[in-house]
Amino acid sequence: MDALDVLAVVFAVAVLAKLAGLLISPVSWMNTAGAMLKHPRACTWVYAVLAAVVGYIVFTRMDIVEVVSAMLFTSLLMGVALSPYSRTILTLGKEMAGEGFGRLWPVMAIWTAIAVWALYAVIV
Repeated sequence: MDALDVLAVVFAVAVLAKLAGLLISPVSWMNTAGAMLKHPRACTWVYAVLAAVVGYIVFTRMDIVEVVSAMLFTSLLMGVALSPYSRTILTLGKEMAGEGFGRLWPVMAIWTAIAVWALYAVIV
């Protein structure tokens, strides 16, 4: 099994487990999520490390255009999922803008690098 296959299996199992948890007991699922999110710094580090590991695997085995196309699909799917909650999202956005985007600069830098890399790959 290739590393991308392993990532696909991990993703599929995680999605199915999350959906099962939400369908069986949404309150328990949200309590678990709430307990995890009570430690935002730890969550940030866990997500960052996992993103670095998965990113390394993905970017060493796939072309940037394929990666960015999958990111576009995922972003659109997230947009479909989150659109019904637009008021809440706008409130969150206003809060984030009000305190500045200082905490987001690392992620914004990564998104910028990926976008520039994709444009370079397509144009050159």
